[in-house]
Amino acid sequence: MTTAAGHLPVDMQTLWFVTRAAGLVSLVLLSLTVVLGVLSTSRVASGRLWPRFVDQGLHRNISLIALALLVIHIGTAIADDYVSVRLRDVVLPFGGLYRPLWLGAGSAAIDLLLLVAITSLVRVHLGHRTWRRIHWAAYGCWTLAIVHGLGTGSDAKVHWALLVQVGCGAAVVLAVLLRLSEGWPSHVVVRACSAVAVGALIVIVVQWTLHGPLAPGWSHRSGTPAKAAQLW
Repeated sequence: MTTAAGHLPVDMQTLWFVTRAAGLVSLVLLSLTVVLGVLSTSRVASGRLWPRFVDQGLHRNISLIALALLVIHIGTAIADDYVSVRLRDVVLPFGGLYRPLWLGAGSAAIDLLLLVAITSLVRVHLGHRTWRRIHWAAYGCWTLAIVHGLGTGSDAKVHWALLVQVGCGAAVVLAVLLRLSEGWPSHVVVRACSAVAVGALIVIVVQWTLHGPLAPGWSHRSGTPAKAAQLW
């Protein structure tokens, strides 16, 4: 990230660093909200470690901070005219000029996050069953955010940043597997299939990361415009 930013004027460097930092921290907080959400429905959570209202409060407040940082991430990305990110690219996936597929993953993640946030605000009017079904979109949002960060960002090959993203992935996966391990033998088939799906997703993402963002030539293959490619 430092090498790329070094090619930019000072004001653009500031936008560059703020965009990357806000995106990475928002991913960490989003991962934490997913972990809290998963564990809140398990036997290891509320009532044993801390009161349920504390768990719910943490989940809500961390989600709000993540949203605030996401606004900063989006705003600085749009303001930085060296890499073309338009306002419509934020909400309309896969139509961007810069790494359209991977930028589109981030846009889709934002759409799902807004869906989860808005329906949570009107939860009492939806009913618990409907709200819970919609809330499953949080898993898709988090997965797309991981893919977006690896595919679009400049930090995939920065060791400490990659370690942070791996840590986020490991935390969520462990929480999900812990939740799936409970309740046996009830819904055994569903839980087993879900565990297999999680394992398959891990293999796919790891293989894609190794042969995509971490492999030589990713800048060209990911759809980076010629002007922005000078950064890489």
